[in-house]
Amino acid sequence: MHRLGPALHDGIVRKNLLPAIPPQVVNAIRQAKYRHTLRNLAVCRELITVTRLLDAAAIPSLALKGAYLANFTYAEPGLRPMRDVDLLVSKTHAIRAFDLLKANGYRPSYEGLPEAYLEGNKIHLPPLVRPNGIPVELHHRLTFPHPNGETAEYESALWARSVSKPLGNTAIGFPCAEDLLLHLCYHATEGHQFSIGPLALLDLALLIQRDPLDWDEILQMAVKGWRHYLLAPLYLAKLHLGANIPEWFMDKLDPESDKGLWLESAEYLLFSELGDHMLLNSDMQKILCSKNPLERISAFNKIVFPTRATIATHFPIRADSPIAFLYYPRHWQRLVKKKLPSLLASLMEQPREIEKLASHKQTFSRWLGADTGTGTGTGTGNNTAQ
Repeated sequence: MHRLGPALHDGIVRKNLLPAIPPQVVNAIRQAKYRHTLRNLAVCRELITVTRLLDAAAIPSLALKGAYLANFTYAEPGLRPMRDVDLLVSKTHAIRAFDLLKANGYRPSYEGLPEAYLEGNKIHLPPLVRPNGIPVELHHRLTFPHPNGETAEYESALWARSVSKPLGNTAIGFPCAEDLLLHLCYHATEGHQFSIGPLALLDLALLIQRDPLDWDEILQMAVKGWRHYLLAPLYLAKLHLGANIPEWFMDKLDPESDKGLWLESAEYLLFSELGDHMLLNSDMQKILCSKNPLERISAFNKIVFPTRATIATHFPIRADSPIAFLYYPRHWQRLVKKKLPSLLASLMEQPREIEKLASHKQTFSRWLGADTGTGTGTGTGNNTAQ
């Protein structure tokens, strides 16, 4: 479930533990490593293909997360599973890049208009995929809008600090190691509230081990509203995997040393059943956990009667169209067919666990927002709504 089979197999082999492990277990995780190796080769092929298309159209791009980790951080590419190709392009080039891929046989996974993703609170356009191919996500930013503007400053600076590495006779752009660490931490916390599981900690521990990092530079970002984004994943990577993070840096990051507000919730989310996370966006959390009846009613209305901007991300209608409400029946049908059965099944099978998960999500989200001035994290509301 947590995609750690390849890393487990690698650890067993390196520690000479094969004789102590049941053969069926060894075979299962060996097969997992083999499958992920083949998958990663296909992902890299897709990355090279898309990068060449964008380069030919003079559209700069940076490959994100797994593409760098699998090829330059982990000992073997198959040890770090990848699902898709994540590429960052500038907002000014995003629609042109999207149309370019469509013209080359890629098809969007959602009916929603890409313009709605640019104008709304989304960080990437609808995923694109060719028949039997690997999904491609074009990110037009890496962070959600920050009230003090620091994320905008970070977004523009990371292009200047980017690096280029060869992959399959093609120069691929990547964020520098410091920006990759920042992005991994932000993605795990604000983006997903640890719904990506403990693989996030392994990514950080190995990146820190393999790449020399400028911790002073990272600290400068931390004090500009990123402290909580960095503190939770880095502390957990150090606690559980012995990540080589300087003690002085952790002291600066956590001067109060008070983890009672977030640690229990962070660990619960990190090691929980990943499928359940997708059922609980921020509105669903309020429905399950809020003590205020009006807040619960408001959250329910947002789910049943979303804004026109939200409708435009799911259906082919402009957000400013006065007839966007005509898509409500299709939205309700989508809820009933895709969302409601899974939610009801989970609530019937493990109601207490679902409520507990929602409660921990709210607790962790509030703690994240307390450092940024937003009052609440936004990751669940943006990424799990799809």
